[in-house]
Amino acid sequence: MDTDILGVPEQVFDSALLAATRRFAGAAAVARELGADTVEVAHALIALARIDGGRAAGLFDRQGIPPDVLAAGLLGGGGLGGGPAGRAGAESASLGRSAAGLLGGLPVTADLRIAFTAAADAGYVDERALLAELLPRLEVGAVDLLVGYGRVDLAAWQAEVAVPRPAVEVLRPDGSIDPTAFGPGARRVLAMMATEAAGLGHERCGIALLLHALATTPGGLLEQAFLFLRRDVRALREQTIALTGTRGRAAPGTGPVGPDESLRSTLRRAATFAATRADPGADPDAAGPITERDLLAALLDTPSGLAAGFFRDIGLDLDRLRRFADTYYREPAEPEPTRAAEPLSPEEAVRWVRSRLIGQESVVERLAFHIELIKRSLTRGFRPDDRPRAALLLCGPSGSGKTMTARLLAQVVYGSEEDVLVFEMGQFSARESINNFIGAPPGYVGFGEGKLTNGLRDNPRRVFLFDEVEKADARVLDALLRLLDEGRISDPAGPVREAHDAVVILTTNLGATHSAAEAVEDDVDSVENLIGSILAEGSTGNTAASARLRRTMEGFFRPEFLNRVDEVILYSPFGPTELRGIAENGLVRLASRLREQIGVELGWTDEAAAHIATVAWRGRPEEAARGVNRCVNAVVPSILRLLDEGDAAGRSITSVRVRVAADTLVVGSGDD
Repeated sequence: MDTDILGVPEQVFDSALLAATRRFAGAAAVARELGADTVEVAHALIALARIDGGRAAGLFDRQGIPPDVLAAGLLGGGGLGGGPAGRAGAESASLGRSAAGLLGGLPVTADLRIAFTAAADAGYVDERALLAELLPRLEVGAVDLLVGYGRVDLAAWQAEVAVPRPAVEVLRPDGSIDPTAFGPGARRVLAMMATEAAGLGHERCGIALLLHALATTPGGLLEQAFLFLRRDVRALREQTIALTGTRGRAAPGTGPVGPDESLRSTLRRAATFAATRADPGADPDAAGPITERDLLAALLDTPSGLAAGFFRDIGLDLDRLRRFADTYYREPAEPEPTRAAEPLSPEEAVRWVRSRLIGQESVVERLAFHIELIKRSLTRGFRPDDRPRAALLLCGPSGSGKTMTARLLAQVVYGSEEDVLVFEMGQFSARESINNFIGAPPGYVGFGEGKLTNGLRDNPRRVFLFDEVEKADARVLDALLRLLDEGRISDPAGPVREAHDAVVILTTNLGATHSAAEAVEDDVDSVENLIGSILAEGSTGNTAASARLRRTMEGFFRPEFLNRVDEVILYSPFGPTELRGIAENGLVRLASRLREQIGVELGWTDEAAAHIATVAWRGRPEEAARGVNRCVNAVVPSILRLLDEGDAAGRSITSVRVRVAADTLVVGSGDD
């Protein structure tokens, strides 16, 4: 049942204020102490001043006036007298009784009721807002005691609690949401709301979508609160998606989705809450950013609103939710600004990839076309079709550079090697693993937890690497087929997730080792000729290697799946020469880390790099590049041991050198 206090909805009041005053029953208690039969403005002021650590208590403390002294003075003086306009006590009481509203079972004066109503005009009533309306309406007797006895400068008190803090503007001139008005946590929620609205095909964002975004944001306020309150977060998300209604009429992802009028009003209330919550010592002319807590407070602003009604319907204690938001939740820190690297031109990007992808020249030549097409089309905002920007099947033995290729593409296309989401497809080999891949239907375990769908939701502009794709269940491959064909996939939770700006990389080891070996035996003149005959019937490449690889792949993948792949790229096994280049690169990376982390320079002889490649080739040739990197890392203990021995001898070593002695790697001081 909805409740109010003197005509003001209870949800408008700060929850801590309601708890401290016992829903303002404390004001009625003061009136009874003074023998009054009506609750006056001064009674409410004394009740506020008795709140430890409150604003009113601070005003009285600085003036050296205990609140009980004011109460005793009013009792000894025979009452409060008229209101600020000189009304007699009897007239004021009469007006109070004629007005609707009780506090603690006692009627209130008209001035007190007006003060509560005026405080609620801003949309949120905390102690500061209420004090700003109570002080100008104090009765004559209370004013005489405070000014005459306590030497209080009431004008100064009123100015302190009534400092206007401008609410930040939440909308741009075109009506869209201005993200700069919000803190980092709130910006995550708004980004999630926009993503969900686009995925659901909604033409406008409304309050239901904002509530759903609050519930869906990973690590957000509602997720933390539900875990703290021991409630089911997954059930919450399932229920909030139902609130958003059926799929909209707009095609998913047709463009930015703006706020409707109800959401605009809610965001403006959130800005008001942010202003009233601001630290009283902060710059009064600077509005603080809107936080997730402010968004939640705005949603719960009215008792009959959608959010408040929803939480009551699921049996959630709103007071406990507010207390968690006010007491325990902390807005995420603003991320450190990063200096964006100058983007490489397509030609520079190809050269950069070639310098790092050792021994796979034919692979780089095949990637060059895709790198240029992706970078130029992304720069121009042009989309040739609705499919992903590229869909490449990388075929080769383990350790030949397939995963590194995905990371290099992420660097040159999206700006960071971290923009890769890796799927170990062996984890999706069971029939029920489709629920982990794209999520489960409502009511089933895995609802809203699909790795692919959530990955596309959180960041669709990155490389999606499906490693050892041949290990996936047929149902998972069917979902992947739609992603490759349409550039989108349906989340059972409701939204459609788009992959139009993604790069899809699939890797497989199928037949790669045998085909490469047979290609050498059959004197195939190039990897290009081998690949050109893998899928095409009637190709001039008619070697045993191409036929075997084609049969192997068609035995695992349906023709329609292979036809959705833009290109199949074969990686050749590494020989000693390529492994030496990989060893050189590994030593360069190790030297960079030693320099950056502990200030030690690393050098090496040419024989050292060749020795590492030889050891890797002879020891575990099947590990290829991974074996080389293990050999490079094997020199780290010797380097650290040398540094420790130098410290023990009182000698600081600033450089080390790796060389070969007696067919063994030896680490020595570079200063010698």
